[in-house]
Amino acid sequence: MTVLTNVELLAVVANHRAVATSVPEAGVRFAFYGRMSTSEFQDPQTSRAWQRAVSDELIDGVGSVVVEFFDVGRSRRWSWWDRPEASALLAAAARSDRVFDAVVIGEYERAFYGDQFRDVVSRLKKLGVAVWLPEAGGPVELDSPVHQALMVLLGAQAQREVARARQRVLAAMRAQASQQGRFLGGRPPYGYRLVDGGAHPNARHSEWGRRLQVLAPDPVTAPWVRWMFRERAGGRALASIARELNNRGVPCPSSADPGRNSHRTGARWVVTAVAAILDNPRYTGRQVWNRHGTRGRGPGGRRGGRAAGRVTRNPVTVWEVSEKLSHEPLVDDETFVAVHRIRAPRPAKDGGTRRYALAGLIVCGVCDRRMDAHWVHGRPAYRCRHGFNSASTRPPDKPANTYVREDVVLQTLPRLITERGHNPEPDPTAQLHELQIEITCVGSDLRLRPWLTSRNHVQIQRPTQAALALDWGSGTPKVPL
Repeated sequence: MTVLTNVELLAVVANHRAVATSVPEAGVRFAFYGRMSTSEFQDPQTSRAWQRAVSDELIDGVGSVVVEFFDVGRSRRWSWWDRPEASALLAAAARSDRVFDAVVIGEYERAFYGDQFRDVVSRLKKLGVAVWLPEAGGPVELDSPVHQALMVLLGAQAQREVARARQRVLAAMRAQASQQGRFLGGRPPYGYRLVDGGAHPNARHSEWGRRLQVLAPDPVTAPWVRWMFRERAGGRALASIARELNNRGVPCPSSADPGRNSHRTGARWVVTAVAAILDNPRYTGRQVWNRHGTRGRGPGGRRGGRAAGRVTRNPVTVWEVSEKLSHEPLVDDETFVAVHRIRAPRPAKDGGTRRYALAGLIVCGVCDRRMDAHWVHGRPAYRCRHGFNSASTRPPDKPANTYVREDVVLQTLPRLITERGHNPEPDPTAQLHELQIEITCVGSDLRLRPWLTSRNHVQIQRPTQAALALDWGSGTPKVPL
């Protein structure tokens, strides 16, 4: 039996009706741009189809779409230059041999946010490319007062929609964390794993088969968390704990869960990892949310979100802590408080606070690690031990520590910034962040380079480590033979 395609079927119907149709003449060549925010909760084909249908209806009788650009999983808050397909469209528009004359968009909110519209449309206009929007009924005219007012209104409406959704989501997450003790996503803490927590409280989500997830002790790593708290409560140093974990081959957090830590090597324990575990109140069985946030500006000049500065620890006053225990604790409150008091920061001998102007901005040119802030002889400095510390032994054939004083770097910075074509500013730290450059140090040789991102690094193969058991009779981990 012959099966007709949709085109063939419609052709048969058209011929049967004998309706005279005119052949459309070649008109304006359009590039279609569309976008969808997420790929997990939306159907790309459906989203693309309705945006394309609106665009085709808008340009019907004027021209046709000859090329498509469609971003998936990109928020409208990202600038066009940070969206892969949008940036490709801008690059194609600047080419002398571009294949389109204008850009058509199915909906304003799909493409623009805040003040992005004027920047993008002005750039395209200079290149001789018009932008068509259904809200404008055709091509947008930047010189038209009506279109100017319309675009301002649409931009404000888009910002309001995002702000309102953000506030509602944050309010709901606060309530879910504090009142319900819900797990709100992210990596489970070392020592825990995610297990089924029952039916979803939202009836509609439950009908779709979605289930809650809760934290439960991991049989391999949970004993080591308990051991760390016991050792630290007994007065043992953090470096000593990290050293023994490494000597016994205990899997570190990134090695125990490589799927969620692809950006880390998983090679060994470091002191900061032990300190972070001992400082995490979630091990008491409570759900804690909003411990960390981002500061600074990200793509498009926006605040917060993707690549918007460093992740910083929020004040305890804004944390959301569950009113009741939400999962099985790995440490009791008394032990946690005792450990936290041991870890409480102590003031300097003179009662002041040590401040480092270039913390996080100096990189060792020998091993490419960030140099540690180090106070010595009454002044700030920076050093790198090339991955060796009190938790590990340095082989004799390895290079010596790299050391540089902060005042020496600050004196050299104006010259280095000038050599890169910039005028030195009074606040060098703020200028380095603004220019997104950092300092490399090899002995007395100081240089500037752009920030490195995760895209610049090649994933390193992880060493395999055996799971260990804990003998609770002696309180000492045992390595299987």
